[in-house]
Amino acid sequence: MSFPDPHHPWDPPQSEIGRHDWRVLDLPTGYPKSREQAAGILRQKPRHWLQWYEGSRVTNYEAPPDFVPAHMTANQVCEINALTHVENELIDEACGRVLARIAQRGWANDTDVLFSTDHGEFQGDFGLLFKGPYHVGALMRLPLIWRPAPSARVSPTVVEAPVGQVDFAPTFCEIAGLPVPDWMQGQALPVSRSQAEAQRRQRVLTEWDSEFNGISIHMRTMYRDGFTCTVYEKSSLYDGSEGELYDHANDPQQWSNLWDDPRYRGLKADFIADLYDHLPPARVDRLQWVASV
Repeated sequence: MSFPDPHHPWDPPQSEIGRHDWRVLDLPTGYPKSREQAAGILRQKPRHWLQWYEGSRVTNYEAPPDFVPAHMTANQVCEINALTHVENELIDEACGRVLARIAQRGWANDTDVLFSTDHGEFQGDFGLLFKGPYHVGALMRLPLIWRPAPSARVSPTVVEAPVGQVDFAPTFCEIAGLPVPDWMQGQALPVSRSQAEAQRRQRVLTEWDSEFNGISIHMRTMYRDGFTCTVYEKSSLYDGSEGELYDHANDPQQWSNLWDDPRYRGLKADFIADLYDHLPPARVDRLQWVASV
């Protein structure tokens, strides 16, 4: 089952809005202290970041076209996040009702439960809202809970190995006792740290390709060993030399782009080579871009 929220326009039922008072809510740790600081952070990144913040170029296709992140206030961020918390709680309660019904019908012992989402949201990080062609933790590091059927007798554990949504399909096959087709990418999610080690999980890949209103962006990203490396392939905005490199241990907010730092030249080259060594093959006959208005 799927829930469309939390999502713009952040509109939980009127009866539930008062669950969280935005006036006492803390700002996200990734929210810059001023517009000047936000602009300084975004200026280190490929130019569509700052252009989106200032409203000079829209590359975020779900946001209202006249929304300018730089005009957003701290109070507005807190109000939106308070409504997001309400919607998250409502989802949690709905999941509880579903699980109670499964138990009532006598299915609980044989039912696997997976909970995740399709993407994250900025929610004030970098002074931004919504999402788009920005491969940072706020949008890519997602909640994932898998409770195997109790009859499988799997011990609860936290697996810290990198995994991706491409791993869901082979996981569902394994749960159902079906062979995993050769054309499926990814591998079944590990249920223990030792299994994750045996699978030699070292990296997870994320790709972005968009063409809209004459603007194209093509991004290839790899997370490995506590770093995120993004290559911007040639597009209408970029010549193929731009990119992003972040050290999560020393820069958890991903405010400092190390792509052009000479101290990381060797590491960057290694990451780019590793990224392209593990990208799945591209479709030979490219699908036609289709849009409806």
